Amino acid sequence: MAPEERRQAIIEATLPLILERGTDLSTREIATAAGVAEGTIFRAFETKAELIVAAMHAALSAQDALHRLETLPAGQTLDDRVAGILEVLLAEIQRTRSLTAELSNPELHGPRHHDGRACPPFRHRERHAKLVNAVEAALAGHSIGLAVPPRTAAQVLLAMAFATSLDITDNNTLAQPRNLAEVVLHGLAKGNA
Repeated sequence: MAPEERRQAIIEATLPLILERGTDLSTREIATAAGVAEGTIFRAFETKAELIVAAMHAALSAQDALHRLETLPAGQTLDDRVAGILEVLLAEIQRTRSLTAELSNPELHGPRHHDGRACPPFRHRERHAKLVNAVEAALAGHSIGLAVPPRTAAQVLLAMAFATSLDITDNNTLAQPRNLAEVVLHGLAKGNA
């Protein structure tokens, strides 16, 4: 396996461990999950912190969410499309929140790549812009049913998904994508009330 492929495989094996247990992992656990010898990790990454930051960078790229938005089923009603979009966004926000909570770990500050370069900062604005673009594209075929341009609708859906995710109670009915889609699309009032 080429070195870059090995690095990617180790990153992909590390991410589920971080999501499940946080960053307090041993390199032995990571090696077992990746199916490699522990020394292989240190040939690919200078430190465990560098590996964890690389895994978080990969996770924060939102690639899975972008792919899911691109592959929503064709022929959906606007209600189904918005519920599907909100399902993806709510899951992505929850996953991101779990990861960013781990960023407060002091041993992750200032990590470097294996070649000595400083790890790049997380690009939250770039990630947000990619999500807005993907939601806008997912809504493009439904623009006739929207009262606002697809881009505005995309921004509203992302904002609503984020705001809804802040409620930590067990009975948050808006945490259900279908319920949130109903409120976003049809409002709070009945008929002409």
